[in-house]
Amino acid sequence: MLRRLHIRNYLLIDALDLELGNGLNIVTGETGSGKSILLGALALATGERADAGTARDTAQRCVVELEVDLGDMDITSWFAAQELPYERLTLLRRQIEPGGRSRAFINDTPVRLEQLRELGGRLIHIHSQHHTLLLNDPTFQLGLVDHLAGVADDVRDYRKEYQHWRTLLRDLEEARTLEARAREEFDFLQFQWQELDQARMRAGEEQQLTEELGRAEHAEEIRAALEELSVELEGERGLLSGLSTLRQRLVRTARVHRGVDQLMQRLEAVRIELKDIAQEGASVADGIDIDPVQLERLRERSDLINRLLQKHRRATTEELLAMQEQLAARIAGITGMEERIAQLERTEQEVHRQLEQQASALSTARQHALAPLGRAVEDHLHELGMPHARFRLEHRTGELGPQGVDSVRALFSANTDREPAPLDKVASGGELSRVMLALISLAAASQDLRTVIFDEIDTGVSGEVADRVGSLMSSMGHERQVLAITHLPQIASKGDQHFAVSKEEQEGQVRTRIRPLEREERVRVIAQMLSGSTVTKQAQENARVLLQHARSKARKS
Repeated sequence: MLRRLHIRNYLLIDALDLELGNGLNIVTGETGSGKSILLGALALATGERADAGTARDTAQRCVVELEVDLGDMDITSWFAAQELPYERLTLLRRQIEPGGRSRAFINDTPVRLEQLRELGGRLIHIHSQHHTLLLNDPTFQLGLVDHLAGVADDVRDYRKEYQHWRTLLRDLEEARTLEARAREEFDFLQFQWQELDQARMRAGEEQQLTEELGRAEHAEEIRAALEELSVELEGERGLLSGLSTLRQRLVRTARVHRGVDQLMQRLEAVRIELKDIAQEGASVADGIDIDPVQLERLRERSDLINRLLQKHRRATTEELLAMQEQLAARIAGITGMEERIAQLERTEQEVHRQLEQQASALSTARQHALAPLGRAVEDHLHELGMPHARFRLEHRTGELGPQGVDSVRALFSANTDREPAPLDKVASGGELSRVMLALISLAAASQDLRTVIFDEIDTGVSGEVADRVGSLMSSMGHERQVLAITHLPQIASKGDQHFAVSKEEQEGQVRTRIRPLEREERVRVIAQMLSGSTVTKQAQENARVLLQHARSKARKS
């Protein structure tokens, strides 16, 4: 249960330390005094998102801290799963830094906002006029049934699996769409790959082909040049013949002149080199094969490579080979889609089968709970001043949805001469409030809710009915902590603790103040609720009677 609420620099509150007690805690105040600020602070401390302007002074840090006594709650496993320190007196803290950054803490350990919200949802259950309007929502009605049937955790597990199934369906649809598109281009990709594969290209082949084709196309010209070289060097009037004649002429002179001998040696070296050139040229010429078939083959190969380069806008065979590998990978990917789709289909069918089993189990549990729930709600409504009230939940099944296969519709009648009809069609505001209170009372008992907060849920009731509503809240306070914001003196008188909310203006600034009331202060505040701004002696006496009557009933219970 909630032990202490500490607020600093939040909306109209400069600083507040509020000690909350067991049983029924009443909060009253005039309209606009700031009662909703208290709920806003509690919501902030339990993980709700912060609105702009949360901090009263934007230059200072806004802090809301909630101390909760976990008592014997079975919640240690949650702390262990979240890797958070467990303490019986647990602190939930929310900080809004200057600039708007939000931080969350559990027992002084930084946590994600989702963790704070999840823990807060386990500790505090807030019900307001908005929830009374939601009572007409079939989804909300089914959620109440789930709480009362004790399957709320099972529904959460089902919903996670349902979202998983929906994700699988989306993935499957996307895969099929991609596969259909890929199939449209598969044949073209396959054709391109086969064309490149059949070419059997080698890296750098285009350069090699250019050289070979050049030699083949000019073979005759090359041979003729080499043969001419041989004739010019070794023919009867060739250079080598002339060099031999010169050498013979220089032999006699070399005997008498040393310098001529050196020239003869150099001339001999030239003769030997030219002879070697002539022989090598002849050898190369003999090796040149003028083959028209080979020439045509080289031309065809060169044309093929150049055509592929131009067609695919590539510069080298290396780039064509890389493209071939990419095509092979894309073709393999398209082929692999079939197996991925088959695997997704198998997974989707298995998850769908499990979902149907979970939905069936939920549906059975819900149907078993409907009749007892209807009778229990009627018993509470009789106690709340509607002796002829009838309440039941009409049940239907359909396709798998986020909540399962079930839908319910609340049927209600306040009079014996009218058959139960849809709640949203026949119930007044006061009747809706009492139906909601009855359901919450049952839910709190069935789910062991430790702290329940009512935000003006008593709208539309008065007089004896208001007294009965207060008695039910007081009775709930015997088993758990109840915090009720109310405008009704009959309910306010039932509180074990009473807090007054007021708005004050000091030095041009408006502040909200929340303080606990002592005995005589409670008399005055309840008297003011009875009579208005002018508190009469009769109103004060009536207030004392209400408080005395509430204490008497509390002692008897």
